Amino acid sequence: MRDLYLVDGYNVIFWMPDVFDRDDLESSRKKLIDLMQDYGAHNNIEVIVVFDGQGQSIKARKETITKSFSVVFTPSRMTADSYIEKESYVRRDEYRHIFVVTSDGAEQSQVLGNGAYRVAVADLFRAMNEDKKAQNTFISHNNRANLRSEIGMAIPSSVQEKLNKLRTGK
Repeated sequence: MRDLYLVDGYNVIFWMPDVFDRDDLESSRKKLIDLMQDYGAHNNIEVIVVFDGQGQSIKARKETITKSFSVVFTPSRMTADSYIEKESYVRRDEYRHIFVVTSDGAEQSQVLGNGAYRVAVADLFRAMNEDKKAQNTFISHNNRANLRSEIGMAIPSSVQEKLNKLRTGK
């Protein structure tokens, strides 16, 4: 069974001001969702990103993006911390690893009591950067066999030199 990552969305955004714009929370939420969706897909991880609710909603609003990726907005009187603590407790018997991504010390302690693992925001971003490096290495290695066929590659070097002389006027 896949690992589950429960991500405290605003905690991540406010913990990484060099990555996320605190003045534009809408774009920061979208950027976090995109980053987590990419990371989860490449590592076969189920991800639930949780944001503190807004407005008068009395129920959590869950948007299922893919089978293994969801975004949750908590009810107006429930924090993302509370939702994550409850979710980690309810899912503790699913026979898989549950990781809670937050740098909130109190929340980390609570989820450890539920049997979940804690992941600091900085540690997640280190793992994400390593994942990106591995992706880039894989892509560059596998694209060498699929080089573009350009006409310049088929022209003998002596002809290329003559064409360069014509082009530059020397």
